[in-house]
Amino acid sequence: MLRARSVVILGAAAFTLAGCGGDEHADRRVLAAFFARSAQARQLSTLFPHKSGTIACVIPTRGPASAKPLNGRCAIDISLVKHDRAVVTLTETWDHSGFAHTWFFFIRRNGEVQSVVQEGAPAPQGQR
Repeated sequence: MLRARSVVILGAAAFTLAGCGGDEHADRRVLAAFFARSAQARQLSTLFPHKSGTIACVIPTRGPASAKPLNGRCAIDISLVKHDRAVVTLTETWDHSGFAHTWFFFIRRNGEVQSVVQEGAPAPQGQR
């Protein structure tokens, strides 16, 4: 019984030391490379925070010059996958979160985009 308890305590300690969440330093390094290396990411970079989280944003709209931009929320999330891969998720919501568009960028950790998947309502600024 004591041995099993010791194994559980050691396992919990190892899990804690290994970190159960993301590595903020690695996240920032990968995001910096992503925004620097991808033309599509650079076009979207002014809307989104450059670290995981959500901010208020003003989303430009496609159409005539008189078209008003939309007040919305822009969020970024990064999932570090394997030692050399990551998924960067950019989501913009507008119309009191009634509409949303999401880009899933599957990248190498050096910022090189491998593929992009989009879903949701059409992006107000048009497809990029």
